[in-house]
Amino acid sequence: MRILTGPAPCRGVRPRTASPPDAVEERIPGVDLRFVHVSDLHILADPERRQHGVDTADILRQAIPAINALRPDFVVAGGDLVSDASEESYRRLRALLAPLAAPIHLLMGNHDSRAAYRRVFQPGAPATDEPVCGAFERAGLRFLLADSTLPGREEGELSRAQLAWLEAELAAHRDRPTWVFLHHQPLPIHVRWLDRLGLRNPDPFLAVLARHPQVRAVAYGHVHQPRSWRYGTAHFTSVPALAFQFSPINQEVEITQDTPGFRVVEIARGQARHRLHYLDGRVVAEPRLDAIPIYVR
Repeated sequence: MRILTGPAPCRGVRPRTASPPDAVEERIPGVDLRFVHVSDLHILADPERRQHGVDTADILRQAIPAINALRPDFVVAGGDLVSDASEESYRRLRALLAPLAAPIHLLMGNHDSRAAYRRVFQPGAPATDEPVCGAFERAGLRFLLADSTLPGREEGELSRAQLAWLEAELAAHRDRPTWVFLHHQPLPIHVRWLDRLGLRNPDPFLAVLARHPQVRAVAYGHVHQPRSWRYGTAHFTSVPALAFQFSPINQEVEITQDTPGFRVVEIARGQARHRLHYLDGRVVAEPRLDAIPIYVR
């Protein structure tokens, strides 16, 4: 799968297709697009290692049949694909993703290595440390994939070049409803330790969004928990991790036993419907956009 980007093309990966399981979810009539947002897979090279007692590879193995059953048009994996930034971790990730039937777009997170990612998922291309970003269009909507990672740091940043790229992409497609994906949270979630590790230059990013009201949503990971609110003209959403979860209440680091999951978005007649799918079988529908709280800075 080819992903458009700034000065040079970035490439995602389309794993080999697998037959979906027998129990598949049919689309509601009128749905133009269905996609899945996952994040924070935290795959490790060593299959015997665990993170906070969690086998993250096994969680991904459980998630893929559930995602295949939904028959999404595509999947976005929003960063922290691996935990140790090694090529072997990316090779293991590639093998684990092989049964996924849908195309997948991969973002970078603070635990990722751009160069190692490129060596595994873009063989033959220069293994540079340049941002991994891209843009694509489906069903009349634009999707922009930004790279908020700051090499060597846990917090994130969008460079001037990335902000200029976002501005140019949005200016060139003012008539297209647009989703923006990145790893780090651009607005504080009011969990002190996590907010110290969020996007450290949110104001220029939010200023770009304010100049382009066609941005319908901003989707991110990093916080290992679902959040949903409105800010300006956009819907800001995060997802549970496909790994261990962080407490939404404790102001210091706390790993919880909450179930991993992912977000499913359906677009019908220009309106988005969101559901959180958890690996224990629960499906939690989010309210309509006009019922979602407004974020006040």
